[in-house]
Amino acid sequence: MAYKKINKEFCISDDSVNVYGYRLLTSGLKLDRFNPAIGFLMHEREKGIAVKWEDFRTETGKVFAKPVVNETLFPTLAQQIEDGFYGAASVGKIVALKTTEASDFKLEGQTGITVLEWFPRECSIVDIPGNYNAIAQLYDESDNILIDLSDNKSGKSHKNFKKMDEKEVIKLSDLKLPEGTTAAMAIQMFSDLADKTEKLAVATRDLADLKAAATREKVTAIIEKGKNDKKLTNEMAEKLLADYAQNPEGLKALVDAMPAQTLVTGSLSDKKVPEKYAGKTFRDLYLSGELAEVKKSFPEYYSELKKK
Repeated sequence: MAYKKINKEFCISDDSVNVYGYRLLTSGLKLDRFNPAIGFLMHEREKGIAVKWEDFRTETGKVFAKPVVNETLFPTLAQQIEDGFYGAASVGKIVALKTTEASDFKLEGQTGITVLEWFPRECSIVDIPGNYNAIAQLYDESDNILIDLSDNKSGKSHKNFKKMDEKEVIKLSDLKLPEGTTAAMAIQMFSDLADKTEKLAVATRDLADLKAAATREKVTAIIEKGKNDKKLTNEMAEKLLADYAQNPEGLKALVDAMPAQTLVTGSLSDKKVPEKYAGKTFRDLYLSGELAEVKKSFPEYYSELKKK
């Protein structure tokens, strides 16, 4: 395999506020965690490792290093770097180990947090510093995206919120965000919106459950009243309960229009009605197959029931 070390220092990070609104303290860079110190071309990992970094040094809040180019995969990259076509480095997949929102650490124009301790997973060769292809999101040590980094103090992370880089935020310019909105601010807006949307969905489900419970209660009350008013038999009540489960108004109109049923009771006085027939209508006896026995053994009962 072919490699070429470029005798040119790149500033891979400094203490200034970046285009995403937060800043990384050079003093907090854990170089021992940046191992292996590799990088891609324009943060495109799928194309393979483009460089490894050597000769790290710090000076006045800046971190410098020299790249060793993988010429096997990128045969022209070293020459392009030497000719000035690729003149910058950009740290990617940044792992924030310790952060703060304290005003003492904020510089003018800083809208995001200050990362006190950190390290990158990679550092790419790019065309311009802070380029829009940079994966400049912050991550915790478990590789969860930290959208609202202040939440990390309580162990929270937005694992399910879609990662947005600077380029994606710019594509959303048609949303007419306030002038001066940075990518970090926009990402926070979208995160807040996602939280509110989720809460609204939960509230909507709860409201639907309450409405369904109220409907069931109305239907049950109408059925019970119909039975108490001698308008509904148990069999009929069960059928209406299923048919009108979502339509209490229709059920009430139907039951209100029904007459009270004449039941087989002691009013048929020529013979005592057996217990097994008590409370049953002509239709009930027909459906249960008992009507023939009533007709044979209690013809007067049968005639009066048929007449009713």
